[in-house]
Amino acid sequence: MRKFIISSLAMAVIASCSSSNDEIPESNNNGNDANVPYLVTKFTETTQDNQTFVTEYKYNGDKITEENNITQNYKIVYTYNGDDIVKTEKYVGTTLDEKREFIYSNGKLTTEKVTSKFNSSDPQMMVYTINYQYLSSTHIKFNRRAGITPIPSGGYIIEYNDMDAYLSAGGNLASVSYTHNGTTYNTNNTYDNANSPMKNVKGYIKINMFKDYETGYNNLVSQSNNYSGTVNGTAKIYGNYTFNNADYPTKAVMTYTSSSFGTNSHTYLYEYNK
Repeated sequence: MRKFIISSLAMAVIASCSSSNDEIPESNNNGNDANVPYLVTKFTETTQDNQTFVTEYKYNGDKITEENNITQNYKIVYTYNGDDIVKTEKYVGTTLDEKREFIYSNGKLTTEKVTSKFNSSDPQMMVYTINYQYLSSTHIKFNRRAGITPIPSGGYIIEYNDMDAYLSAGGNLASVSYTHNGTTYNTNNTYDNANSPMKNVKGYIKINMFKDYETGYNNLVSQSNNYSGTVNGTAKIYGNYTFNNADYPTKAVMTYTSSSFGTNSHTYLYEYNK
């Protein structure tokens, strides 16, 4: 699940699959039909310094239509082609802030085109493309935006990192590595066997798992980040969960520990359609 307040630890370290096979009828009931699987309808994040961020979700059957961040006044609108999300549009107030467009081949995400603002006051929109190369069913290489340099005459220079990723047998992001400015970064994740809050949302994890390293079909139990070279350090994330009777988390306490920034924690609360 996408997080709405990113810890300084995560920013320092990161610098920047299958779901239910049930046939779900289309409806506009926000997931309240008995045949619709568990869908998260509200997500509340509380930071260590007691800032609270609330997000609500709308669905058509098991397809997400809108993600509304009530606290920060933005929403994301989702467009599908079949079971795949082909476009997301993020609006801050009524202004388009970011558009992501997705291309698939044989059910796999191959290209993501991003059109977004460099900052809220800049009238220009920058455009860049992320390409995904599948070396095997579990080994993926992709490029990720690493830096942006505005050009005085207009436009931007986009800098990329070459990412090397592996998936687990359950389709979760097991590891990612890359090198940036002389420092090599390695991230390793472990997951539980329970259901993640977004597991049943068609196409959601597929477009977000390489963007938010906490997103998966199961729940992140631990994340180990190590970086060495020009800069050296370590960081870890631990997840502690409370589950409902259907094995979906209703509460998560995520603890972030860094050799540079110390320790802090965020609490996540999840509400579902049933």
